[in-house]
Order: sequence, then C-alpha cells, then structure tokens
Amino acid sequence: MAVSDIEAVEILDLLETVGAQPWVAGGWGVDALMERQTRMHRDLDVMVLAKRLDDALAALRANGFQVTVDWLPVRVELDDGLRVVDVHPVHPDGSGGWWQAAPDDGRYLYPAGSIVGGLIGGHTVRCASPALQRQVHTGYPLRLVDEHDIALLDEMLADADADADDLEAAGNAAQGPGPWAAGRGIPETL
Repeated sequence: MAVSDIEAVEILDLLETVGAQPWVAGGWGVDALMERQTRMHRDLDVMVLAKRLDDALAALRANGFQVTVDWLPVRVELDDGLRVVDVHPVHPDGSGGWWQAAPDDGRYLYPAGSIVGGLIGGHTVRCASPALQRQVHTGYPLRLVDEHDIALLDEMLADADADADDLEAAGNAAQGPGPWAAGRGIPETL
C-alpha cells in the first residue's frame, strides 16, 4: 500500500470540504516542505480539527475507508485496501497554537506559527513546520524512512539558519516562516 501525491491531495480536499481544516505531518509533511516527493509513503498523517473529527471520519468512510486502528482520542487509522490515512484530532490552545491528546493522558503541544505552507503535487497545503517536524521525529526508535526525513529536515533547518545569518549580516531581519514557504501564501489558517 502507498499514498501517491494525487491521492494525498484528494484526501486533503475531501477533509477540507467537511471543515476539518487538515494539515499534514509525517513523511508527506516533510515532502510538502521539500515541495516534491522524495520517497514512497505508506500513509498520510493528517491533523484535523477535533470538533470536526466525526465529519472527517464520515467523509472518509463514505469514500471506502474503514477504521483499522482506533487509539482515540490520540489518533485513528483508516484504510481503503490501497491507501492508509492516519488522522490526529487537534484542539486550539487559545494562543494561536494547537494541542493533541497523548497516550499517557498528556498533551502534544504545537505552538503558534508551527503550521506553514507546503506543496504536494503542485497544490498548496498546510503542513507542520520544519522545526515542528524535527521535534516530533524524536523519542522513538527510528526507521529508515524516519532517518531519511530527518536528514531532509536537518538540511532545511541548516539552510534556513544560514539564510537568516546572511540577512542579519546584511542588516535585515528575517521574516516569515522561512524559505520553504517563499512565493506562496500559507493556506487559510486554522
């Protein structure tokens, strides 16, 4: 099983139609930041508004997906026999950021400004920032795909730091989410 760029965009569009305001993390999130597909993806990790979770799940079920893993309130995985979608409900934190339930009754925190614009298959999508992606790629045994993603994120973050240093040396302040979002706007914020 694998999720192609076209399928990822179709799933995100479907979730958008029900008001779930999806944003991408995981491997597709890294590739959205890279603005190209760098590897095959077993699934699409997507964050959705918790208050729209039921609508998101209903839309996916209406399109042939069935729940295969239910770890709610943390995440729920759906599969249609060809594609896998890993849905993570998120809640606004009141200060422009987000939180997600954690398995230990804690919370994963996603600060304000950690959602940026990226591209999948030429379509602008919301995705986790390089810094947020790098942060969540810790604390568990890494697979080869994780090592691949981390290498891309580390390169992206090093390039962003170098660009910021260059701007500062020129007497300018670095602004915006970084070079990975240059030339396009971040889709309507959550």
